Amino acid sequence: SMDDSDESSKKAAEQQTEDHQNHHDYGGFASLPTDVLISILCRSPASDHTSLRDTCKAFRTTIDSAAYKGERATSGWAEVSTYLLSGSELYDRENPNGPEDVSLSDGDVDGDATEEERANKLRWKIAEKRVEEIIDYGYSELGCMDEDYGYHDITMDIEVDGKRCGSMHLVLLPRGVYHNYPFHEAADAHSSELQMVGVRLCDSVGRLKVRSIKNAELISGEAGKGGFLHIKTVRINEAYQPMDCTNIVSEAVRSALSEPKLDGKWTLVTAISDYQVYMTKKEMEFKCKIRYGEGGNAEEKERADKRFWECALLDTLTLLRIGFKQIPETVSQKQNPYWLFALPCFLKDPIKSFEEVNQIPLIEPPDLPPEPIGVDSEMLESMKKYCINMRQILDTLKRTKLELDKTEQNSSGRLAEMERRFAEARISIDRGKPDHLSDESWGE
Repeated sequence: SMDDSDESSKKAAEQQTEDHQNHHDYGGFASLPTDVLISILCRSPASDHTSLRDTCKAFRTTIDSAAYKGERATSGWAEVSTYLLSGSELYDRENPNGPEDVSLSDGDVDGDATEEERANKLRWKIAEKRVEEIIDYGYSELGCMDEDYGYHDITMDIEVDGKRCGSMHLVLLPRGVYHNYPFHEAADAHSSELQMVGVRLCDSVGRLKVRSIKNAELISGEAGKGGFLHIKTVRINEAYQPMDCTNIVSEAVRSALSEPKLDGKWTLVTAISDYQVYMTKKEMEFKCKIRYGEGGNAEEKERADKRFWECALLDTLTLLRIGFKQIPETVSQKQNPYWLFALPCFLKDPIKSFEEVNQIPLIEPPDLPPEPIGVDSEMLESMKKYCINMRQILDTLKRTKLELDKTEQNSSGRLAEMERRFAEARISIDRGKPDHLSDESWGE
């Protein structure tokens, strides 16, 4: 038939076009070695990737490969951005099927309503329920807001060359400018990590306790009020971290902190180096097996432990690249994660190269003397027990004093009240018997 003939002609034309693309116009490029082709194509802007993929099979395979992604990352040609998910977008991602248990009741539509009318009404009810749940569950413009303390859990997508390849999670505590925000309570309510950071760096209302951060302020007290931002996690596709390349994560964190919706909402950002940013999935699985005693000899355990600290150091260098500084006061003992901070003014300088920050000496804890042995060890343990007992006694005395002070205050208050009543009674007696009282009542 004519239709079959047209269809056959169309397919033949498409095949001819594909053959022409594969073997004629781009044959020279497609026949190049893979590494050479990657070096050529990786310099193209991300906006051209779709067209290049449609050009021929060789280009499509190259652009989709992990080697191409790795070359884009290491060469600096990758285009990195972040996207802050609003509360409604978070809700839709967490509830892809929309609100549950939404149906039409008898009073929602007339008995003679058409199927289309019923479907429209149901869609309207679902949309109404969605809005209610977004409000009830605390979703906000910045993500999700806690109803008790007002902090925001922020989620950002990391995009490389226009494709989502990772995510970042932050928390923003609104300390305000009047030092009346219950900072420690809010940090404790959020997570153990934030509670540890909050207590170590700030007082109960969020004012800074750490000298190194205070010395970095352009204006005294600037970092002790306003939003306190903490980076919780950064996770990214392994393909964009070849040979522990820190380019993509550095640009992603800088992009996230420069998000227009966060402009003016934070005055201090903190982070603790996280080994999971650079550990591969395979390395993480092996480390978990070792942790739970499911395998690994002594040499493998030592190698895994070494890799653990290598990854923590890589994350530290990543943050140093974008302007973070180490917090010396948090250096306590060997093999502890590094704590870092940044102020908004730190992010104005260009991102440093890996070679530059690798020359920055990190503050390490001093080498401690060897553990005591023999009699020295016994004396140390005795002193520890004595100090613990003395601390308990002092705490008990402190609590007792507080209770006595409270009792004395209450007693003084009651005594003052009794004296006031006696004075009022004495005044009444001195004035004589009121006309409305009987002689018997007045005698009483």
